[in-house]
Amino acid sequence: MRTLLTNCQSPDGIKNIIIRDGIIDYIGSDLPEFDEKLDCANLIVLPGMIDPHVHVRDLEMTYKESWETASNAAIAGGITTIMDMPNTKPATTNFFGLNAKRKAAEKSKVNYYIHLGATTNNLNELRSILEGNPEDIIGIKLFLAGSSSNEVVEDPKKLEKIFLLAKEFDKVVLVHSEMQSILNKWQKLALVQSIEFHNSIRHREAAINGTRLMLDIAQKTGAKLYICHVSTREEIDLIRTAKRISTNIFSEVTPHHLILNETILKQAGNFGKVNPPLRTEADNEALLEAIKDRTIDCLGTDHAPHAVEEKRQEYSKAPSGFPGLETAIPQTYFLVKDEYISLRRYSELISCNAAYVFGLNNVGELKAGFKADLIILDPGFEEKVIPELFKTKAKYSPFEGVIGHTKVKYTFVNGEKMLPFRRGDVRY
Repeated sequence: MRTLLTNCQSPDGIKNIIIRDGIIDYIGSDLPEFDEKLDCANLIVLPGMIDPHVHVRDLEMTYKESWETASNAAIAGGITTIMDMPNTKPATTNFFGLNAKRKAAEKSKVNYYIHLGATTNNLNELRSILEGNPEDIIGIKLFLAGSSSNEVVEDPKKLEKIFLLAKEFDKVVLVHSEMQSILNKWQKLALVQSIEFHNSIRHREAAINGTRLMLDIAQKTGAKLYICHVSTREEIDLIRTAKRISTNIFSEVTPHHLILNETILKQAGNFGKVNPPLRTEADNEALLEAIKDRTIDCLGTDHAPHAVEEKRQEYSKAPSGFPGLETAIPQTYFLVKDEYISLRRYSELISCNAAYVFGLNNVGELKAGFKADLIILDPGFEEKVIPELFKTKAKYSPFEGVIGHTKVKYTFVNGEKMLPFRRGDVRY
């Protein structure tokens, strides 16, 4: 089957694309022979988003999310590859947890990879896993503080050993860089326990010092470092400086840290609770500048669904995190519409750079011979975020009611048109 996409506005201009046998068979100005045609006039075609930062849940937390519902949400949001974090139950810190996750992930409708989780005492187990050269293992995740994981590693000597292991097997170290010891200090100083003060209670100092420590160890060991969900302007300054010295430093921004800040928390309540916290408008501006000057490499959703009932608990008990797979592209496409960055740069931010950072071959770009993971956007279609219509199980969002800047009209995964959904593809 040869599928022709005509009149596509791509980062390289107007193109015609042929999809055959799951790959991009042709891209150019000619009109080759085809079996079916999709006219993409006035639409934008991009490589599907590669999301390095997803919490699928499933297993013992299927009530929060499953691989089926998460991949449906990804398809709806234009995300064709997801990388799942290790803080599941069981955690992906050993063979038992890894095998359980692999079994659950068989239900995924999008491409996926798995991050292993590093703890204070599982280095030998990680080595045993990596010695098998598994193709689905893409990185090693570190938590310097408790967020949705209790596997905290803060000791510099142990951290250095983890970095050296990652370097030995050419894996990326991903880090949640808030330091638990500093969070504990600020928690004791807090006079009020309320979501409106989450940014102060979970103080920025923890993220800044954690990022500084991670950059120091990365430069000492030469390992590849990927700093997740950068949230402060001070971290941006540290990363910008480090990237002048090392080519192995990479960083991520989430849509919520880029766009939202602590001023929404009075209205959003715990539905806006996330770690690191939503910061300030000045931090939003610093993150935007970091995208423009390429200090930020990737967009990651940090999709972290919880049950609505859990989020409705009092502040201290409500878990941190919210869904993000379906809102990421519609909310961040303002970067192109408002001419902060080019369509080419946006393509790098959502796809090409992640493929480079994590060593994925033949994905992330619109090129002949590459996998036909691509999305088609309608930039003329703007709609409000309505969580009740989400495909994820988590029917809430801090972006509720916010108007998006584009709509994901078509999603192709491995050459198959997955969006619009066909009858029976999604169980609501």
